[in-house]
Amino acid sequence: MMQRVGTYFYVFPTFNQGRKILWQGADRDGMKFLAHFPKELIKGDMNNTEMRIELKNGSSFQVVGADNIDNLVGTNPIGVVFSEYSLMKAQVWEFIRPILAENGGFAIFIYTPRGMNEGWKILQVAKENPDEWWHEVLTVEDTKAISKKTLFQEKKEMPSDLFEQEYFVKFIEGASSVFKRVDEAIYTERETLKPGRRYQIGVDLAKYQDFSVVSVVDLHTFRLVKQLKFNKIDWNEQKEIIIKEVKYWNKARTFIDSTGLGDPIIDDLKRLIPVEPFHFNETSRKQLLNNLQIMLEQDKLKILDEPELISELKSMQYELEGQKVKMRVPEGLHDDRIMSLGLACWGLSERLPIKVMSELQRELKNSKRVDPGGISVKMTNY
Repeated sequence: MMQRVGTYFYVFPTFNQGRKILWQGADRDGMKFLAHFPKELIKGDMNNTEMRIELKNGSSFQVVGADNIDNLVGTNPIGVVFSEYSLMKAQVWEFIRPILAENGGFAIFIYTPRGMNEGWKILQVAKENPDEWWHEVLTVEDTKAISKKTLFQEKKEMPSDLFEQEYFVKFIEGASSVFKRVDEAIYTERETLKPGRRYQIGVDLAKYQDFSVVSVVDLHTFRLVKQLKFNKIDWNEQKEIIIKEVKYWNKARTFIDSTGLGDPIIDDLKRLIPVEPFHFNETSRKQLLNNLQIMLEQDKLKILDEPELISELKSMQYELEGQKVKMRVPEGLHDDRIMSLGLACWGLSERLPIKVMSELQRELKNSKRVDPGGISVKMTNY
């Protein structure tokens, strides 16, 4: 920046990540990253809103997010750093590349592998063009950043693929994915209420801008037979929807998120339907997701061909936060459908047997029951 006057960008996958990690962040010794800019070189105050630093010689440094790359239209950078590049879309580099080519600028890509994606591709380009690119791959054995004792403990507690990816820079497809075999779990035929069947329901209640989601699982087949999503309605309406669903699905056993505003709602519902509270904390959330993960991997659970649910399941990733492994969806996305499904599957182990109930079948033949959504279902077969 001192040798060549111009605009320099430091790009993170999202604007908020840039603020948390670099603009507000510090190294392990507590030194703020921005403190590396000598005060004698900075012109005026740092622009906290735009995360921009102006130098006295005319150069500028700015932290930006790849989640809104359109904000860079019309800019003319001569140096760009892509941090966590493997989490970005290909369009980000495609947008910046011609600008740097015209300016004779440079780009730096820093990242941990995230499967065989853009990070893997850019590394292959570097390897195949050593005269134009420089690359370096450093494992934990090269950097010595983690002690052998800590590394041993990490290996015991982390999924093996994630361990190899994070510490030994292995490009393993799906290593960070929490849920495997999602596509194999999808079924397409329509399921309806069966007389005599037992069901379990999971309800994830809305918080702030989130959605409330009701999931229904058949305890005889472990199939997700319905998932209902709604928001921006008051609590009384939500309670009515939950009551209708529970009663309709043969008074299904129901687990409801009791965190935050959930407790008073559960108290009201207990008087009318069989509900059980589930309080989310770091441990219980992990247990819930691990149970759902196992059911999918062991082909015990089948899910509806519901694009939003499938997208959520595929988007949830393992992330290292300090020395802890977290399971979360990318910033800006929701996990309401996942948590609702997890509640609907909570405590399930073996499928219940399906019994032939000819007497019940005859009694119900030609009878009608009304779906909470207003659909009249005529039950003539079982």
